[in-house]
Amino acid sequence: MTNYEMVEMLREKANVTYEEAKAALEAVNWDLLDAMVLLEKQGKVTGNGSAYTTASETNDSAKKSRNGHKESDFRGGVRRLLMWLRKLIGIGNVNFFVVSRNQEELFSLPVTVVVVLLPLAFWLIFWLLLIGLFTGFKYSFRGPNLGKDKINETIEKASKMADDFKADIAQGNSTDENQ
Repeated sequence: MTNYEMVEMLREKANVTYEEAKAALEAVNWDLLDAMVLLEKQGKVTGNGSAYTTASETNDSAKKSRNGHKESDFRGGVRRLLMWLRKLIGIGNVNFFVVSRNQEELFSLPVTVVVVLLPLAFWLIFWLLLIGLFTGFKYSFRGPNLGKDKINETIEKASKMADDFKADIAQGNSTDENQ
């Protein structure tokens, strides 16, 4: 391989200028691997998808734990889990559970709060919501992710069923009184 070809290959792999690649190769007596390591140590190697680097190999071998497993795999998994939870909490904080009565909004809670409270007081919340349906309270979601028509239509159907049930009970009572 000619010196020009070596400079071009290093320039392409390390994503450095022609002059930087040539100077690095000359400094290490035209050894490609040593030139790449030299450029890395100088902080000149930038990734563009096709670059080669020895940094990951060095980091992976240094991060092995006593039992032979890579610590970076565990850390990467934990980092992905935390990023997912952060994103989920962010979505919950911009979407709201809304309680209203007679077309007037009484209060709204971020969905994150509802999700945290639900396991702590499931039966209490369940009965409060059910009693609320029969006493004229309406529930809905508002926000970019949960304020969709389909979700709120389903909740409205449950509310309509409760209203119909109340009407049937009231009609049954008035029929019994007339007899």
